[in-house]
Amino acid sequence: MLKLFFLLKEITNLEMDLRFEAAAANEYAENTKNDAGFKVPEIYWNFTSENVMTLDWIDGISIREAEELKKRNLNTNKIAEDIIQHFLRHAVRDGFFHADMHQGNIFVDNSGQIVPIDFGIMGRLDKLSKRFLAEILFGFIQRDYRKVAEVHLVAGLVPKEVPIDDLAQALRSIGEPIFGQEVKDISGGKLLKQLFDVTEKFNMQTQPQLLMLQKTMVVVEGVARKLNPNTNIWTTSKPVLENWLKETKDPINNLNETLRNTSEVIKRLPEFPEIMDKANQALTFLASGQIPQNSNSYTALNDKKSEMIAFRNQSIIGLLLLVIFGLIVF
Repeated sequence: MLKLFFLLKEITNLEMDLRFEAAAANEYAENTKNDAGFKVPEIYWNFTSENVMTLDWIDGISIREAEELKKRNLNTNKIAEDIIQHFLRHAVRDGFFHADMHQGNIFVDNSGQIVPIDFGIMGRLDKLSKRFLAEILFGFIQRDYRKVAEVHLVAGLVPKEVPIDDLAQALRSIGEPIFGQEVKDISGGKLLKQLFDVTEKFNMQTQPQLLMLQKTMVVVEGVARKLNPNTNIWTTSKPVLENWLKETKDPINNLNETLRNTSEVIKRLPEFPEIMDKANQALTFLASGQIPQNSNSYTALNDKKSEMIAFRNQSIIGLLLLVIFGLIVF
C-alpha cells in the first residue's frame, strides 16, 4: 500500500509540470507511430512550457458519441475491438500505456483512427511484468492454470515454498466461473483484480503498476462495451498476446536480446547476484520436481539454463576484451 501511495505522489508531481506530460505524449507517439488506426497528437515543443502544453488540433468525434460515429459510417464494433487491442499491445510490447483512457480522453478522427489525449497519467511495466502479464492472461485464455501458477513461481512473485498445485487450484477458482458467464459479463480487468486478491493470500509481492494496469483495463473494457455491448474480451485479446509471446521467443529476437545484454555487462554487474539468485530459484523448482518434466515450462527453463551459460561465457569474453583494450589504449 505504501508503494502505491508513493506512486500516486510521483504521478501528481509530474502532472504539475506540463513538460513532463508533453514528454510522455512524445514517447507514446514514438512507440505507436507504426500502429495502424492509432495516432497520438504531435507536441509543439517551441510553444510548450511548465504551464502550457501545445499539441495538434484534433478534428474528430468523442468516443462517447456512438450514434454520431455510426452516422459517419464508422464501424463502432471495429473501434471497440481496436481500443482493447491497442491498449494491450502498448502494455505488453512497449511497457508504456495510457493509464486514464476514459471516454473523455479518446477521440475518433474522420478516417476512423483512435486519437487519445491527456497524457498526465501513464503506466509503465518492466520486462518481467510485461512477460508476467502476457503469460498470465494467455494462460487464463487457454485455461492452463498450472502454467499460470508456474509463471508466478518462476518469476519470484510468490514464495518458492508455495505448493504449485494449491496455487493452480486457487487460480482455477478464478478462471472457471468466468468461462461460464455471458460474453458481456467477462472482464479481463476484474480477472486481474480477483487474481491479485487470491495471490495476496500466497504472499504475492505488491505490484503498483500492475494494479494501475488492472484499473485501466476495467475502464478500457467499459469504453469498448459502450460501443459494442457484445465485445468478447478473450477473442479480442488472444491475437495480441499470442503474437507478442511468439515474437519474444523468436530466435533472431533472442539473439538480439543477448547481444544487447552483453553490450551492457558493465552496467549490469551490480545486478548479477540478484540475477543468479533468480536463476538458482528457477533451477531449484526443476530439481525439486515441482515443475513436471513434460511441461512447457520445464523445457523453457532448461533452454534458459543453456542461454544463461552462454550469456555468462559471453560476459567473461566481453570483460576480457574490454580489459585488453583498456591496457592497449591507456
